[in-house]
Amino acid sequence: MTTPYGTTSPHVKSVSAKAAYSKAARKKLVESKAKLDGMKAAIKHAITMGNLRSSNKLEFAQEAVEARLAAAETRLELLRKSGDDAWEEHKNDLENAWEDLSHSINKLVSRIKDETS
Repeated sequence: MTTPYGTTSPHVKSVSAKAAYSKAARKKLVESKAKLDGMKAAIKHAITMGNLRSSNKLEFAQEAVEARLAAAETRLELLRKSGDDAWEEHKNDLENAWEDLSHSINKLVSRIKDETS
């Protein structure tokens, strides 16, 4: 089956969408890692200055965010390696990973508020 001159085949559109989504997700992942690093540094500084109490719950919340970030990275890699027909299923998995990460960040922020001296 050929496409009329000047139109893009559905396969090319799918590949383009996958590449664009993958690129945007990679950028979001890098930004999320940078934000997490900033949060960890701020937490460490606040504990050192005595403005925040260290606790197992706080450490657990940090570890949860790191685990969710790693899961998002894994899902992004699966998406990038997937075939052009299956990438949208991996996209849904990645969207769920972003949501899980967001919830973990919110829990960490709540924990910080609870542990503030």
